[in-house]
Amino acid sequence: MDADGGACEECRNKQLALTCCRVGLRRSRRTPHRTDGDGTDHISALPDDLRLKIVSDLGCVRAASNMSLLSRTWRGLWRRLPELDFHYTCPDQLIAALDQVAAARAEGEGSPLTSGSLNIYLPFHHRLSAARISSILRAAAPVAPAKLDFSLFMDEDADNSAGIELPGFDCTTSIKLSFAPLETTLHPTGHFAKLETMSLIFCQIDLSDLLPRCPTLRKLKAYCWPLTLLKVHSASLQELKVYTHSDLRAIDIATPLLKKFKFGSDEGTENEFSLSFSAPLLDDVSWRWWCLSSFGALWRLWSLKIKTVKHHGPTHLTSNGEGSCLQLQQRPHDKILLLKIGKSRYARNLSRSFGQDISRVPVRSFSILELDIIATGRHVYGAVVLEALRFCTSIQRLKITLNRLQERKRRGTCHASCPCDQPRNWRSRSITLTNLKEVEVDGFSGEDHEVDLLKVIFRSMTMLEELTTNFPTNVSPECSSAYEELRSILNAHRSMKFNIYQWVDVQESSMDESELDSQIVLDTSSDESDG
Repeated sequence: MDADGGACEECRNKQLALTCCRVGLRRSRRTPHRTDGDGTDHISALPDDLRLKIVSDLGCVRAASNMSLLSRTWRGLWRRLPELDFHYTCPDQLIAALDQVAAARAEGEGSPLTSGSLNIYLPFHHRLSAARISSILRAAAPVAPAKLDFSLFMDEDADNSAGIELPGFDCTTSIKLSFAPLETTLHPTGHFAKLETMSLIFCQIDLSDLLPRCPTLRKLKAYCWPLTLLKVHSASLQELKVYTHSDLRAIDIATPLLKKFKFGSDEGTENEFSLSFSAPLLDDVSWRWWCLSSFGALWRLWSLKIKTVKHHGPTHLTSNGEGSCLQLQQRPHDKILLLKIGKSRYARNLSRSFGQDISRVPVRSFSILELDIIATGRHVYGAVVLEALRFCTSIQRLKITLNRLQERKRRGTCHASCPCDQPRNWRSRSITLTNLKEVEVDGFSGEDHEVDLLKVIFRSMTMLEELTTNFPTNVSPECSSAYEELRSILNAHRSMKFNIYQWVDVQESSMDESELDSQIVLDTSSDESDG
């Protein structure tokens, strides 16, 4: 690998800007190598291990190869580097360098990079075809690095229909591949006997073909699109992260050791969708996708998210016979279901129900339900809340956040013919919520239908301990009658804690704090002090 031979002008300019790469690059004036007064080259006389340590600290293959300008004894030393970092290198130069390293390994010069790495980054101006990328990967495979980080850019104008060939890396434990900006098909052709961690970005791959080739894989991250079928069968996988842009038609996961699963999609699922999920040890799940389901003629479920909240209990003293130590007690993780619900003029045209979209996730029991309701004006939302609760009857906490985009100054609901209040018999319904202990309504404005919803929830629960209502800053003064309604509920549930917060200007507040029951907390902080 020459000092700067074969480098394009853009690569050379980048190299000159980097401290490591510009070592040894040709200048207009060259300074001859100096020796001591006795003519002895003490630097070149250093032991091989020490000279290898010097070139390793340069942090770049180019800089290490340029050390041959000092003396012939430094020539080829870069081929024995435990960490090979290629910065701004032309493809032809890169393949030639990889061939030299592989040849040196085959001849017994140095040892395979069992604890080293191979990091390759080709800049945007070197956009490559799928065939060219395959040739670089084939050149990298005999190097046998412990870690491979391979990042480059695809040529969008080239014929990439054949995809990229991924050869086997038998000694590699970690692989990271990125082929921006195209979603190119990746074809594994070899095996990955020791692979433990893999990250695939901007590629499309058949995981059912890849995973049997990776018997020790523990962590997999895949940013794949399009992806219509997510099939993951692995006896070793413990962490899985998948992100896609496409509608899924099926999810088939069988992973007996999987503990952490993160899934995200900018789309959702096809109407004909199937789910098969087996992961008995799963305790940390994150899920997000768009939904195409409706309730009535107004409400649409826009998105669904699942989060896992980890808890640590109090510390306790343990003893192993040799000594004692404090350990954190693990508590069960809470699964949170977040539903974003809003008004849609096309709701009546959607064929799926809320329950169908909720049933398409791998979690069946949730501790917390959070409803983010987006609506213009003062729509009646009691019916749609009860519809969501029908599928989450085991929750312990319910939070409703009301995001009203256009509030009317006058108090009252929307027009009489609005379908938001359908079916009208929701006020007489009853849902079994035996585990519900805490309810919070953020944006509660004291409308009659909001109080009606609280009454239905109170009628449905058996263990409710705390109710929190947060009034918005622009709530109508007429909403003070809601306090009377809440007081009647309080009198009927004396053992319950009520938190009522109203962010109003203290000077304009006409409410007497002393008139409220001692169990009600009224916060009258001014808007300015709230920030």
